[in-house]
Amino acid sequence: MNTNSTDFACLVTGFLTDYLPHHRCYSRNTILSYRDTLKLFLRFLKEEKETSPNSFYIKDFKRELVIEFLEWYRNNGAGITAANQRLAALKAFSDYAQLEHIEYIAPLQNVSGIRAKKAAPKEVSFLTVEQMSSLINSPDVNSHTGFRHRVILTLLYDSGCRVQELCDITIADISLGSVATVRLHGKGNKYRTVVIADATAKLVENYLSRYRSYAVGTDFLITNRYHRKIDRDGISYIIKKYVDAIRQKDATFPEHVHCHMFRHSKAMHMLEAGINIVYIRDFLGHEDISTTMVYVRADNRLKNDAINALAPKVTEERDFPDWNKDKDLLQFLNSLK
Repeated sequence: MNTNSTDFACLVTGFLTDYLPHHRCYSRNTILSYRDTLKLFLRFLKEEKETSPNSFYIKDFKRELVIEFLEWYRNNGAGITAANQRLAALKAFSDYAQLEHIEYIAPLQNVSGIRAKKAAPKEVSFLTVEQMSSLINSPDVNSHTGFRHRVILTLLYDSGCRVQELCDITIADISLGSVATVRLHGKGNKYRTVVIADATAKLVENYLSRYRSYAVGTDFLITNRYHRKIDRDGISYIIKKYVDAIRQKDATFPEHVHCHMFRHSKAMHMLEAGINIVYIRDFLGHEDISTTMVYVRADNRLKNDAINALAPKVTEERDFPDWNKDKDLLQFLNSLK
């Protein structure tokens, strides 16, 4: 570190290179997200406050400035949820700074005390069983590329994994015993093992014997056409390719199908099948069951819509008398103390 570095710069370095990875044991992706938040904050200082990072000190890191940054971020097109994620990163940095510079604990506590804005709950987007089946079975398994694409789409749905978890699966993570499983490397550097269907296991087994027979356990299960580890963009491209093909024949098929929709769809289908919400939580790797409850609320909305659509007209529709016209009753109610 340059001897002329500000205390703010020193704190940022310690926060990202020591505190988060070694004391909090955060994953690389989380650390990169926190880093990006601090980069955005520095950009805000330069563009809006005309303040160079070389002249910004921790004593200047105040509640009012952070709130102004969040407003700037939202005004530039960010949603409430995204702004709340940036706020969480800055509050974590503030908590760390309090430990390192106790003389500024009061103003830093004011930063840590900023409340996140409430965002409207997002609607869960998912495909029906029929739609998912149509999408997964689109690739032609008679070609190497088609077979690989079928494996990608099938595993993405059947394991309920996040897209990065799919990219990270190695051959050693696949177990094709009497009960087939796949080991997933999830958020927070945590692992979980999920059961996959027999049909999925057979598909993966054929894929390994046909195209990956010389691969070793540490090799990635899914590779791109250049035989390198596939990434999120590659999987998104594959999904879009088959969605576009389906929509040419069926215009009612959802146009925007993203990777996470496979995970949403699996959770909703499990719920519809009567599987316990606690098992679904563990299957998806959620730490808190409240995260999984979003699927229950979505399922309840669907059931409510179905009930209202099918409900018989038991009671006749009519105009009921206006109770406001009963002045004596109103006077009586108003007289009650």
